[in-house]
Amino acid sequence: MSLESYLVKNPKKYLIFDLDHTLAKLNIDWSTIRREIFDFVAAIDEPLSKSVPFIPNAGIELSNKAAKKHGKSFAKKIRTFVEEYEIAHYQNYEPNHELLDFIRNNKQTYIYYMWTSNGTRTIQDFLNKEQLSSFFLRIITQNDVSLIKPEAEGFAFLHTPGEPLSSYVMIGDSLSDKNAAKNAGIDFFEIDYFTRQ
Repeated sequence: MSLESYLVKNPKKYLIFDLDHTLAKLNIDWSTIRREIFDFVAAIDEPLSKSVPFIPNAGIELSNKAAKKHGKSFAKKIRTFVEEYEIAHYQNYEPNHELLDFIRNNKQTYIYYMWTSNGTRTIQDFLNKEQLSSFFLRIITQNDVSLIKPEAEGFAFLHTPGEPLSSYVMIGDSLSDKNAAKNAGIDFFEIDYFTRQ
């Protein structure tokens, strides 16, 4: 089902977009990020690092657990560390033409937000080249929160008080996006553009 068809059947006012593998595929070499996050946390809390199984996507789980345990100052350090990794390993991006066309063609109909676990500096190449910054009422990156998706902290910066949660939909590609929507109490629409390419 296309996003257009989904919105006909499920009218929404606020569309919240993930970035990586949703609006675009960021070409970042992630091959060592998990090891580096585990080592980063182990340097200040080795027992915590050893308590999380070293499996795919475990870096997200560990970084959130460390942020919860050690507070905002540590959360800021690990988010900065991950952003530096992204910048150092970023090459370019591949746009999701279908979704970008939708955003450009429907800007009078919906209110757009972006909620990404990438760093603020990491996403600038995409935003600048696609000239999209002005399309989003607000952009939440990992630098704005202590806890990244699937935690729902980012949604607190997007939710307008008094607006029903049913007015929002999270648009993303991953289990983290889906669970973030679930934790925020909003609907989720899955993007499969890059798996179809």
